Amino acid sequence: DWRLILAVMKQESRFVPEAESEKGASGLMQIMPVTGADLARSLALEDLSHPGANIRAGVYYLRKLYDLFDGSNEADRLKLTLASYNAGAGRVYDAQELAAYLQDDPGRWQSVRDALPLLSRRYETLHRSVWPMQRPRNGWFGGSRQTIAYVDAVVDNYEAYMRELN
Repeated sequence: DWRLILAVMKQESRFVPEAESEKGASGLMQIMPVTGADLARSLALEDLSHPGANIRAGVYYLRKLYDLFDGSNEADRLKLTLASYNAGAGRVYDAQELAAYLQDDPGRWQSVRDALPLLSRRYETLHRSVWPMQRPRNGWFGGSRQTIAYVDAVVDNYEAYMRELN
């Protein structure tokens, strides 16, 4: 849905094509350099700083992430996709694994949302029971609040766009 892409761009770059994050993400869709290089190869794009190429790469990447969560209902799938776009699919997979360990449904956003904060180093004792290496597979994660706020903001933007832009 084009309105979802607008919602992501609003949250990521505030529609500023030259936007660059502290971590190096760039463009309207705020694509990280390593991800951008992979996407540029896959899509035969030469310049991800060009707004059209940046949007094309971001849309393609969102779809790839969306395809990872085909076992979830539509609303949960969207939120898991957005969390992956923000924090990385590996972080969401770790949270899903932790949710399953806690006997919660790993396909539900609420379960993952509840598990994300538990990926921080603070819960190292819990990690010893879940992972053989005694920490989440993708390392400790201290950005759960930011990721949860990101998902909430994009969903709010998307819902507003669906109401206003029929």
